[in-house]
Amino acid sequence: MPPTAQVGIARDSAQDRLARKRSLSRRGFAYRLLGAIGLIVLTLEIGDRAGVEIVEIIVGLAALVVTAGAIEAGVRAYRINLGRYVFPQIPVSALPAESSRSFAPLARLAARERELAGQLASLPEAVAADTWIRASVGVRALRTHAARIVALESPARSIGDGVAALDLLASRLREGVSAYERLTDTAAELVAQLGERPVPADARVRLAAATDALVGMTRGLTA
Repeated sequence: MPPTAQVGIARDSAQDRLARKRSLSRRGFAYRLLGAIGLIVLTLEIGDRAGVEIVEIIVGLAALVVTAGAIEAGVRAYRINLGRYVFPQIPVSALPAESSRSFAPLARLAARERELAGQLASLPEAVAADTWIRASVGVRALRTHAARIVALESPARSIGDGVAALDLLASRLREGVSAYERLTDTAAELVAQLGERPVPADARVRLAAATDALVGMTRGLTA
């Protein structure tokens, strides 16, 4: 399959997942709200009858439970459709020694990771959907690859063919970090455009394409 076709499929899949997520959140809220209203009405009708206190209490408790669920579903639907995604704190990761081939790439990665979190937090979740989660998977793969480099950087292995092998591993680490940087730059461009005009129609496509490139690059590190 041509590369362009593969990218097109990935973009469509990202948009489809987002559309399904938003649709399910709205429907879930609507169903729970209708259920809560129905139980409240039923409770009021039963309350007008004599000698049905136990049934009234049971139906009233059910109405309270369903109403609480409707409120929770409403908050979740608002966050998914209109609110902003709250990202977890970035864990602090120690850098290797400066003499390591992985030091400079990991230092770049740490700075860009904080930057990407800030950029995505400034974008509507409809645009930034799932980007942080997928980017975090890429970061873990990059750090695992870097740890492999550090483990191989011993005096006994840093001669002859070992040097060439380490240089190749370091090159792949730099390529992965560069992919992460391109994703961060794409997010920054979208944030800059927010102040000038509505979010571009292709914003999700551009962000999904940059995320797919990062995921593809880091997936190759495990080979």
